[in-house]
Amino acid sequence: MKTTRGRHTASPAERRRHRAVPTVRLRARALVLAAASTLLAVVLATTAAGGTYALLNSSAATSSATIASGTATMTVSALALPAVPLYPGLVIAAPVTVTNTGDVPLAVTRSSLLAPAVTSTLSDSLTIGLAVVDSSAACTSAVIPSTSGTFASAPSTAVGLTLAKAQSRTVCVLIALPAGAPSVSQSSSAANFSVVLIGVQA
Repeated sequence: MKTTRGRHTASPAERRRHRAVPTVRLRARALVLAAASTLLAVVLATTAAGGTYALLNSSAATSSATIASGTATMTVSALALPAVPLYPGLVIAAPVTVTNTGDVPLAVTRSSLLAPAVTSTLSDSLTIGLAVVDSSAACTSAVIPSTSGTFASAPSTAVGLTLAKAQSRTVCVLIALPAGAPSVSQSSSAANFSVVLIGVQA
């Protein structure tokens, strides 16, 4: 159909045909997309169902158990000095028995020398030595001490003794008044002093 101006005007039937073309194409695209979605779903379902595995495992506990720590303990017998008046140049000796009463070997160290509660010129002049001997009978004034000190100066030092579990050894305590001790130290006494020994796990 033509208008008065020479333009073609579509008839109603032609307009219907033109509108029908894109409608058919849209439907075709929709079907293709729907088919693709279905295919994707099938592929995913197949992939998920194709790899199912089980991990076999088991566990068990040991029966209950207990562990206990050992102890480091040591005893020292009483120091009994001979009843001999001390004078400059004299050395007196007395044995003590050191026993390892713990569960581990112990290295014995002289930790300190504790002065009498009431000090005097005599106590300030004394030299205390220690030596490891084979027996109480071997503890004499002739023994050479392995370590010695005074109440004023007695740094911690090893005695040279290691005790196995339940082992006992004799330590000789040697007390000397130097030849150059002041004369005012005479007619004096030094009571209740101590030699401190410690045992450290060897």
